[in-house]
Amino acid sequence: MTPFLLLFVALATASPIKRQTSGLDADGDGLVSQDELMNAMTLQQALTALDSDGDGFIYLPQIIELWGVGDKFYELNTDGDNHLTFTEIENGMTLSDFYDQFDFNGDGTLDQAEAYQLHYIYDVINMVTPEEVLDDNGDGILSRLEVQSHMTYDEILSALDTDDSHRLDSAELSVLLGSQTQDFINAQDDNNDGVVSFGEAHHHHANLNTLFNRLDLDGSGYLEDTESAALYTVWDAIQLLPADPVDPIA
Repeated sequence: MTPFLLLFVALATASPIKRQTSGLDADGDGLVSQDELMNAMTLQQALTALDSDGDGFIYLPQIIELWGVGDKFYELNTDGDNHLTFTEIENGMTLSDFYDQFDFNGDGTLDQAEAYQLHYIYDVINMVTPEEVLDDNGDGILSRLEVQSHMTYDEILSALDTDDSHRLDSAELSVLLGSQTQDFINAQDDNNDGVVSFGEAHHHHANLNTLFNRLDLDGSGYLEDTESAALYTVWDAIQLLPADPVDPIA
């Protein structure tokens, strides 16, 4: 066997490389501490990331989207107009105060749900997109090795399991599988209860490789255009999983 073929076989059969944890969650514990935020961005950078239209203002709907209520908008809006300037915000709060607004349960750290918006802000600041992360060679399509190198089958199951039930119903599965959802359920639902448990999802030789084959509708060996779109959505959700999730089969 030639050296090239030996290398290809080694890559194809190797265990998937564990994805890197989010740059915001520096220690990979699934939580974002205030120190991690302070080390990752300034308040000015956060505001610039939120200013999607580049006009230098933050509006009430954006504040409500961030924190669920608009109280902070009215508190910071010293001139009573329909927007906040960066100066108004920076005069009225620090980056530490900004962090505290996301700490809804007041425990001093941000869990996945609380930190969701901050992960988005971090990615905007660092211009990180799912496409840049997954599509290693930038050719606009996803190869089997690119997918295997960035995620595991169990991570996909956990990302789809929005209610943490360790069971995937048709609505959860359809995010990734679309029109193939019912076919997947029929193949994996051993007890015919209409959902696929994590245990069932591992039966019948189902794994990341067979899942890739399901997504590869034209059998080209690559995920192109609409074939890969749903996987990018799932990849976004994977970024919010704890660094060491509980074994989904347990």
